[in-house]
Amino acid sequence: MIKKLFTVLITTCLVLSLCSCSNEKTQEREVIKQITDGAGRTVNVYADADKNTAASVYFVAAPFFVALKISDRVLAVNTRNAFWANADDGLHNAGTVGKGTVDLEKLASYNPTVLVHRSNDPETIEAVEKLGIDTICITVENAQDIIDTLNILGSYFGVEENAEKAINWFNSKIDLIDSIVETIPDSEKKTAILIGGDLGRVAGKDMLQSWMIEKAGGIPVVEEYKNHNWVDIGVERVFSYNPEYIFSTSSAAKSYNIEDIYNDQAWSAMNAVINKNIYNIPTTLDSWDMPGMSAVLGVMYMLHTMHPDYFSIEDLEDEVDDYYRFMFGRCFDDELELDWEHFN
Repeated sequence: MIKKLFTVLITTCLVLSLCSCSNEKTQEREVIKQITDGAGRTVNVYADADKNTAASVYFVAAPFFVALKISDRVLAVNTRNAFWANADDGLHNAGTVGKGTVDLEKLASYNPTVLVHRSNDPETIEAVEKLGIDTICITVENAQDIIDTLNILGSYFGVEENAEKAINWFNSKIDLIDSIVETIPDSEKKTAILIGGDLGRVAGKDMLQSWMIEKAGGIPVVEEYKNHNWVDIGVERVFSYNPEYIFSTSSAAKSYNIEDIYNDQAWSAMNAVINKNIYNIPTTLDSWDMPGMSAVLGVMYMLHTMHPDYFSIEDLEDEVDDYYRFMFGRCFDDELELDWEHFN
């Protein structure tokens, strides 16, 4: 008991010591402006922004660090899967302070300048700021959110030029998608839904995945459930929507596969099943329906799948290569294990 109490006291002293150092460091820095993060909070931008370091347990943050070319300043990160850690040296060398939930003791030991976190977890934000560590909340459920996040992080880390390049690239792809979808008659647009890790779990109306369907020239059948999260509505509710296309996420572990759906008699009357229009968002290594720059690939994949006459498989291949060249300076055809024949 005494040994355990002694350990707790030592840990507390360590955290308080690091907190004191962090507070002194922050107070000494010159604030040149303030920005508003994805939760509407005010964040200071320092004159020596190029010295800022980061940590995150929010897996969505990793692609933004890469896009802004600041992954070498990331001390700890949740990459969710091995692809990002292997593809980028900065993320590969980063440690971890938890996955989804912050380990405050480990965070204090890394002592980054800022924790980049999701917007809907105020308790964690409050606890981290008590350590004297800045926090930036990000919300990424549509194109404007992605652009705003690039601007916010670009300003905080002093890489506005990199943010501008990333935004210009992203906007050029959105413009391309829009120009194609504008030529698709409303009569040809398909109803669609995106399901998550379980068959009765779907992306709500205000989630990125529903935005992707609409952007790709589809009609999202989910018009409710606005809580920025996956929603367990049950398979009966999915049946009632009767979408023409079903897309299955690649950003979460799944308790089913597509063959399970095709072989289940209960699903047999659904339009998507009858016409064999159920598709996994590729790939198994990376995720194209995760908030960030790669969302344009998810949109383009959906666009090709629902409207192949307007956006060919060759067009999709070219855009996939362009994305990975922009992000990493090279392609990953073999590693991504893309089954292009399946898409024709």
